[in-house]
Amino acid sequence: MPATSYRAKHPNKRVALWNKKHTKRYGYLTDRPNTTFTLNSIAVLKHGNTKAVYYYVDAGGTKKHPKGTLGYVWRGYLTKGLAMDRLKSRYVRLAKFSNNADYANYIKYSKSQKITKALVKALPNMKLNLDLTNIAAYKFAETMSDEDSSLPDVKFSSLKTKNYKHITYFPKVTAYLKQSNNVATATRVKKVKRILAKDYGLTTAKLKRLKNYQIGLNIAENTTGNKAKDNTPLTVKFYAFAIAQRVK
Repeated sequence: MPATSYRAKHPNKRVALWNKKHTKRYGYLTDRPNTTFTLNSIAVLKHGNTKAVYYYVDAGGTKKHPKGTLGYVWRGYLTKGLAMDRLKSRYVRLAKFSNNADYANYIKYSKSQKITKALVKALPNMKLNLDLTNIAAYKFAETMSDEDSSLPDVKFSSLKTKNYKHITYFPKVTAYLKQSNNVATATRVKKVKRILAKDYGLTTAKLKRLKNYQIGLNIAENTTGNKAKDNTPLTVKFYAFAIAQRVK
């Protein structure tokens, strides 16, 4: 089945959510221009003499439309990825991202991602990449329990390790980040740069000399916005960090 998360390709176009017989409208995509739709199933529906592939999606609820809506939409009106309702949220499991642009926008707009954005900015000549982030997350999740709510849920079959060489992981950095989620972002960035230089020999000057390197970075912390809740034993906390040279 295709990716489970979709958004409207044309948010301002009046596109209906239909019943299976294509005789009743349950609502319109324009009612939810910033909503992520969850794919439930795929069907070929006939409308007049024309047959087409439709996606049966769950439109969820919004403040304006609190009740969720299920309905069929022609697949051409949807595109893979997350809408702003998810990209602005405090936590999205890594496996939900299907492209670099969505992951970059999540880092840009989510209130919980200030440290991720600052760390990416602090690493010269490198860009954040979802493929490498998945590789890093899988590596750092290997010792975690399958029942751990913080698991990024990245599958081994999805990893594109052949696209990279010289993959370097930074467990000392992630260990520091895990115990410092209430520390000011600027202070954390300075400490991470010191760890990279002292423990991994990666000074700012050396980082600048690296060619065709990318960043794999996934930080899940402060997911509720409540300091007390965000530091309980069962809260979602996950950290993965790597750099590598892109070869493909």
